[in-house]
Amino acid sequence: MKTAAHSTARPAGAMPAGNAGIWGRRRSFQAHSRRAPSRGSQSAVAPPPRALGRSIRAALPLGLGCAGSHYNSPPIGSDMPALILEAPSHLLPAPSPWAFVRSADGQTVSDSGHSPVGLLPVPGKGTEVVLVLPVQDVSWHWVRLPQIALRDRARLRAVLQGLLEDQLLDEPEQLHFALEPQARAGAPCWVAVCQAERLQAHVTALAQQGLQVQRIVPAFAPPPHDAAGAADTADASDAAPAAAALYAIGTEDDPWLVAVGASQGGSAPAPQAGGVLALPLTASAAALDCVAQPGASVQAEPALYQLAQQRLGRPVQLLEPPQRLLQAAQSPWNLAQFQFANSGRDRLGQNLNKGLQNFLHAPAWRWARWGAALLVLVQLAGIQLWAWQARRDLQQLHAQVDAVFRSTFPKVAVVVDAPRQMRQELQRLQQQSGALTPGSFEVLAGAAGLGLPEDMRPQELHYENAQLRLGGLPQGSELLQQWEDGLAAQGLLAQWHEGRLQIEPAPTTPTRGQP
Repeated sequence: MKTAAHSTARPAGAMPAGNAGIWGRRRSFQAHSRRAPSRGSQSAVAPPPRALGRSIRAALPLGLGCAGSHYNSPPIGSDMPALILEAPSHLLPAPSPWAFVRSADGQTVSDSGHSPVGLLPVPGKGTEVVLVLPVQDVSWHWVRLPQIALRDRARLRAVLQGLLEDQLLDEPEQLHFALEPQARAGAPCWVAVCQAERLQAHVTALAQQGLQVQRIVPAFAPPPHDAAGAADTADASDAAPAAAALYAIGTEDDPWLVAVGASQGGSAPAPQAGGVLALPLTASAAALDCVAQPGASVQAEPALYQLAQQRLGRPVQLLEPPQRLLQAAQSPWNLAQFQFANSGRDRLGQNLNKGLQNFLHAPAWRWARWGAALLVLVQLAGIQLWAWQARRDLQQLHAQVDAVFRSTFPKVAVVVDAPRQMRQELQRLQQQSGALTPGSFEVLAGAAGLGLPEDMRPQELHYENAQLRLGGLPQGSELLQQWEDGLAAQGLLAQWHEGRLQIEPAPTTPTRGQP
């Protein structure tokens, strides 16, 4: 026995009145069909008898729930590569193949087919993996949210369980709920319901194959509505019912009719009644109000094209299954909410990675990538030009110093380090003239004896090449360290070598090769 929804809708106080006519028409329809229609919310066909409901309780599908627009991710962006996977319905015998669609830009179909879960194609880098739940596994419920914080997941789920408890066959703890995109506190909205355990099995099976699901979307979703305009459902009931969009999907052995935006002849408020209705495609389906509406469009998959024309008695447009899945993936819905929702950090990382991959691979960003690459090349070229100019200026400066040294000391044949050689030549001239230089013994010895502590007397003196070495001093003494600091203040460099303190003039001019 087939059912389009796993959770049933009963005329409870939480749901607006006005569906009695729907229930009556559905019972008359059931008498003409051996297949039991789905039991869902106002969007489902009609609640079967209680005994029949108990018999199909085990087969009812799963439910996802989440908190508001904060947890909804955007649909597939334009030019974003995508791998779209539709799980098999719970009504099909296990194991059943999965349907898959690959799109290089998120807008057109690149490849499609059916495959066991273990043989599904591997997505490329930057490809978004979208899981599509079949229409038979999701039911739809129209509720008004109270004034609560939608970010509080635990409280929101408890509120949804209370609102939908009388409309579900399964225990609410076994189901998963998902709010429509941009849901707001205090406003009515659609809630998608499915079996949490079955959804978790789908996600786990894909994860075992290395397929990490980024989004979960329904195969069909209610059309968008104005939450502000639908705040008062009593006023909305005066609106003219809109024609439903009909879809014939499945196979000849298992045909289904899906009505999106079914108004049920105005027996329910317009936003509430414009949900998703799924039922077996039989000859009796043509008698439904949503099917008999003159403006209702019908699209059928190739396998059901002739069957839909025969049983519905109206023109049918061809709908390719891959195109249907591509349209489902572009829906703003995201059922990955509550326990299936990623953390804020994970969502941020996914969004950043998605944006980066979109920028790196999407054709729409091709000129932006060329511009960024050109900008990087210009920057690199500018840095190289600046470095070349800096090296040229430095070479010119060295050439000027060499020219000054050659003109001042023409007897020096080879110039290796003009600043150091100039300093050495000046010291030599000072020594020849009898003048003291910073490296003279008298200067170094006088500076050393000026602040040396009285109880510290060197045992050894050695002078060579403008360097004074003192031996026998206690290395590491605090007083000696203060004395060394005083030498540094006088422009002298004091450092230890092999147990001796070496004092020499501190270099003040950088040598060639130093910055």
